[in-house]
Amino acid sequence: MLDNLKMLHDAIVSGLRAKIAGMECIDAYPKLGRKIPTPCVVIELSEMEPGHDPGTGQTSLIGRFQARAIVDPLVDGADLGVRELGARVAQAIHGETWEVPVTPAKLVQIAEDPFRPELDVYLVWLVEWTHEFDLGDVMPPFPPGGSVVVWGVDPQTGQGHETAYWNAGRAQEPA
Repeated sequence: MLDNLKMLHDAIVSGLRAKIAGMECIDAYPKLGRKIPTPCVVIELSEMEPGHDPGTGQTSLIGRFQARAIVDPLVDGADLGVRELGARVAQAIHGETWEVPVTPAKLVQIAEDPFRPELDVYLVWLVEWTHEFDLGDVMPPFPPGGSVVVWGVDPQTGQGHETAYWNAGRAQEPA
């Protein structure tokens, strides 16, 4: 069971660190506005939509994740390097479940990312993928037995009028 989104984010970061050897900077939601060590891969959950309801009381979601491969443009071979890093990220996420209860990663796109103004001084490629997952506890089964639903007509309801009620599963007896 996936308890929360942090559990999934931590698993993705750990999994990428294990699969992309030699990368010192792989993180989720880094603080921007400071110098970013490059090369770097940063991940975030960009959106969620309803998934296929499992009927268990859990909330089923399809999460769209984004990884940005970031390279300093002043490094020799940066243009090809950022694409290579993007391809490595795609290779690392392909079919991955990160050892948590999510569907295998489904690649959506790999492309240049010109839409992050805070990263304008870097070369950035975007890798997007989705996972479907269920959040929360499974609802326990409804307890057997229980109580009986009875009907009454106002003003003959409440304490002292119990004999005026009738069982909801039976027709009302004529008065």
